[in-house]
Amino acid sequence: MSNWQYIVLLGAVVVVFGLLLPRRKQPAAAQAVNNMEVSLEQFMENMEQDNRELTALIVQSQEEARAKAQRSEERLAELERKYSAMEQLFEQQKASAVAVQAAQVIPVKVDVPITPIPAVLQEEPEELEEPEEPASPVKQSIQERYADLFALHQQGKSIEAIAKKMNMNKGEVQLILQLAKQEEGARV
Repeated sequence: MSNWQYIVLLGAVVVVFGLLLPRRKQPAAAQAVNNMEVSLEQFMENMEQDNRELTALIVQSQEEARAKAQRSEERLAELERKYSAMEQLFEQQKASAVAVQAAQVIPVKVDVPITPIPAVLQEEPEELEEPEEPASPVKQSIQERYADLFALHQQGKSIEAIAKKMNMNKGEVQLILQLAKQEEGARV
């Protein structure tokens, strides 16, 4: 036989094997399709389960958010009640302070003619001591009262450093410095 006959015979054998081979593998292909369907069903079940869990989580989060909002509203209402009570108390204290100031005795000079004192009263009693009047406090400037603070300020220390060193609040240090500036402005 010649070479071309071998090639044709070999080609025919390959074609016959090719036709037979898919028929044998056909049950395997059906098994693969069946496995794919099972896998897809399991995937869908897992997705549904995840979806249910996410829905439950969202519902729980919404309930927690509602509860938190309600607590915040209750706290806000309570704070508003306290604020209004504090305002009323402040107004009462303000009114009582005004009443106390109005009730204070204001010395008034009245021109009254002096009448002579009877002789019995003109005798000076023995050992009558007049009470000493309290000495009026010497008015110190704010720089004299807080000399250490102003010394640190003149050294160029920051307000925070001064507050820390003097064991004061920053706002208090700022207030003292501002009052000193106002006091100097009033003197000039």
